[in-house]
Amino acid sequence: MKPYLFAVLIVIIAVGSATGMPLCDYHAPVSDLATLGMTFSYHYYNDPYGLKDRNINAGEFQIHYSHLYDSPDFGYSISAANDMTISVLSLSSYNATAAGSLKRYFSPEAAYFGFAGVTGKTASAYKKIGISVNFGLGYGRFTNVTPLAKATKIDNYLVDHHSLVGHLSDVDLLAVANEIDNRATYHTTADLIAALQEIITGSGLVKQGGLNALDLSEITQIVEDNTHPRYCGGEAKVGLTYEILNPQGGPNELLATAGFNYAFTATPSSQFLVKGSLSGSLDIVHNHQLELGLTYDYLLSSILSLSGAYTFSQNVYNGNLENSHRITLNLTITPLKTATVTLEMRFAHEPYYLEWSQEVRLSIGMDLL
Repeated sequence: MKPYLFAVLIVIIAVGSATGMPLCDYHAPVSDLATLGMTFSYHYYNDPYGLKDRNINAGEFQIHYSHLYDSPDFGYSISAANDMTISVLSLSSYNATAAGSLKRYFSPEAAYFGFAGVTGKTASAYKKIGISVNFGLGYGRFTNVTPLAKATKIDNYLVDHHSLVGHLSDVDLLAVANEIDNRATYHTTADLIAALQEIITGSGLVKQGGLNALDLSEITQIVEDNTHPRYCGGEAKVGLTYEILNPQGGPNELLATAGFNYAFTATPSSQFLVKGSLSGSLDIVHNHQLELGLTYDYLLSSILSLSGAYTFSQNVYNGNLENSHRITLNLTITPLKTATVTLEMRFAHEPYYLEWSQEVRLSIGMDLL
């Protein structure tokens, strides 16, 4: 199957219709999202023609962390990632990056902001650690819509199991979402579930006899499940980056930068992300690096999810153009809330290659936060 057919499949799934209150209509005053996870994969290949330089017997270990916070006055983001390839005998290669950025809004009602940040990176191919600082202006906000996604899942479950005679109104859905969002104000989860039960019962849609023990157990599981956060919104920013330390040992440079991020979720089961970044010298037309990425994930069931991604990279140096494309398709099984098993298919088209490369990997991952 051609790689672009996977991209078409992702788009077909992504445009699926949604019912109920649009999740992106939920605007939490404070959004706080954090993820921490790791994955390990093993790759073995024994060349049938006896070419030892083509044999592969190595594993890949990745760990990643991200934290996104946004309030009416300010926000910040922190990210870190480490990717190591380990052969049977030694550490073959590694690539580690860490970044932090702080932004200050011009006013609580406005989406305009100024930002400043720092990035550090190191890799086995670098001569030393690279450090750069950046600053600039931007526009946009992100919001955590996970509380409304959970409220919608609760509503759908109760309707599907005939515990409700109809779907909750938007007012009641928002009331449920607000209580979930303010979970920290409750002493115990049982107190929160009791408050949710009161709102749902007050809707007048509960069947005779009220919610049973199975309904309350499922509501508790939905509230406590943080494996699939959902968020909406976007931002665009422009600025300057100065290299304090050049990892390749060259002269320190002043770079122009621009970027955007956009997130959209139509249902509790889906998440759509778009990212883009551009950086280069002040002569950015003839010297720049462009990155564009599109990601979509869909929860097929409570333990099975499908995700796909497309990445485009462009490097221009002194007018010489190099483009690369990558498509990935992941089928992930979650036997436990914090553990995953992923079957990954990769297709890549690198500069100066006429054909797409193909690769299949099986990896095991764990969510630590």
